[in-house]
Amino acid sequence: MRAGRLWLAVVGLILAAAGLWAQPPERAERPHPLEKLRRLAPEERERVLQNMPPERRQMIEERLERWERMAPRRKKRLEGSLTNFQQMKPEQQQALRKLAKRFQETMPEDKRMEGRRALTMLRRLAPEARRRVLNGPRMRDRFNEQERELLREMAENMPD
Repeated sequence: MRAGRLWLAVVGLILAAAGLWAQPPERAERPHPLEKLRRLAPEERERVLQNMPPERRQMIEERLERWERMAPRRKKRLEGSLTNFQQMKPEQQQALRKLAKRFQETMPEDKRMEGRRALTMLRRLAPEARRRVLNGPRMRDRFNEQERELLREMAENMPD
C-alpha cells in the first residue's frame, strides 16, 4: 500500500511538474519552484502565495500540505526520485510526463490503484522478468494489451 501511495505521489508531482518544470535547459540546475516555496519561511511563503491566481495557489498549498504530512522516509525517497527526474534530459522528462498523463487519461479509474501496484512491482524486475510477468496470465486477466504496454513503458522509463 505504501509503495502505491509513493508512486501516486511521484506521478502526481510529475503531472504537476508539467507546467512547473517546463524550463529551458539552462535553468535545469535551479531548484524546482515548489522546492523553493517549501524552503521559505512561512511569512515569505504566504507573501509569494498571495500573488498567485487562486487556482494555482490552492493547488500549490495542497501539494505543500501533502508534503508536510509525509513520513520522513517517504520524503527522502521521493526527493531522490525527483532529483533523478530533474537530472533526466528534457526529452526524457517530457516523455515521462506524457506517459503519466496517458496513464491518468486512459487507465480506467477502477484499475488505477491496481495499475500503480503493478507498476511498483514491475519497476523492481529485470527487463526479461518484467516481460514474462506482463505476458503472464495474471496480468492478461487484469489488464488489456494497451494497458500492459503502458505499464511496460512506464516501468522502463520512470526514475528510481
